[in-house]
This record gives sequence, structure tokens and C-alpha cells, in this order.
Amino acid sequence: MNIDLENINEEMVYQAFGVDGNEAEALNDSYLELFELIGRDAMLKLFKYFKGDKIDCPMRLYRPEYIADLAKQETDRRERAKIARAGGYTVKFIEGVLSKRRKENEAES
Repeated sequence: MNIDLENINEEMVYQAFGVDGNEAEALNDSYLELFELIGRDAMLKLFKYFKGDKIDCPMRLYRPEYIADLAKQETDRRERAKIARAGGYTVKFIEGVLSKRRKENEAES
């Protein structure tokens, strides 16, 4: 095995260690899961940039303010509810965000 430590990257190590096809034996469990979910290149990219860090993945992909802005454009409450649910929120919560904004805007005026 010839590894040039002066010019090394994770892909080179992956190849030098003969990991292709042996991921289940070679990779730590978390990285094996990532490999299976997103593939080798994306897994290696995550490893390179985030190794040692704990990554927290919130339950919701979108910010409530963004969903509230989308819902605000709809006048029909049922359509607002659909937007809220698609974003992972309840319509009551999104309307609460909108109400809070209105109160803040009134207080500034």
C-alpha cells in the first residue's frame, strides 16, 4: 500500500484501503448509514467538512417564518392549513406567528 501523506485526501484513502464493496466491514456505523442513504461521494464530503462535529437535524426542514409568509398569501383558511401541514406545522402555530408579527408591526408604528 503506497500512501503519499503529503498529498492525501479521503477519496485516496478510501481507494488505498480497498473500501469499495467492503463498506459494511470498513465504515463506522454512522458513516455506513450515510453511505447507504446518500452515496459515497456525499458521505466523504460530509466526513471532510463535519468530522468530529455533532450534526443536529431538526424535525422541520423549513423555518416557521417562511411557511407563515407562504400561508399569509392565502385567504382561505383550508389552504393555509395545507401549507402549514406541508411545512410540518399546525395552522394554529403559523397563524400565531402571523399574529405576533402583526402585533410587532403595530407596536413599531
